[in-house]
Amino acid sequence: MSPNNERRTKDETVSFGGFVRPLEMGDLVQLKPILEHWVKSRDTGQPLPEEVLEDLQLMEDSVNRLNDYRYFTAVGVKGEVVGVIGMRPPDSRMLALDFLQTDKPVELVNAYVDPKQRGGKGVGRALVGMLEQAAVVQGYTEVVLNSGPRYRDTGWGFYDKLPGYQRVGVAIGYFGKDGDAPVWKKSLVS
Repeated sequence: MSPNNERRTKDETVSFGGFVRPLEMGDLVQLKPILEHWVKSRDTGQPLPEEVLEDLQLMEDSVNRLNDYRYFTAVGVKGEVVGVIGMRPPDSRMLALDFLQTDKPVELVNAYVDPKQRGGKGVGRALVGMLEQAAVVQGYTEVVLNSGPRYRDTGWGFYDKLPGYQRVGVAIGYFGKDGDAPVWKKSLVS
């Protein structure tokens, strides 16, 4: 039962009670354990601390405007960081795929939500919504994303349910041997 004693179906989400804003340097400390939860070897399930540090460095560099990534942070009702999402001009490997339909796409990257905040609480959708708004303001015309095999049981279903997103193909070997990644996209123009 939901807090209002109403039944929710599996696909319904509640409205996120917090807010989403641009990433700030102070968020990185709170994001580290969230990334450590998700960034694991697809073969062994073991944490990948080097990859976590690489992602955190990308985020830090984006705050300092040292790269072309832009990140947004979801902040819960108690002021705690509960998720992050990023965007950038698409990687050359994404541009080489025949899935894009406009000349100004943006790539959604590094979407992570605190595991305690998953499951229809609205955090992921709020992050994607902010990314889409920022992309439109910056003149982007479509969002494209891929998700690696280690997120098959968590991220793929989320992206499949996002309004307007369509699974348009697979990036074969994107994440190395046996690292095929489904690709989704959404047009931002009417």
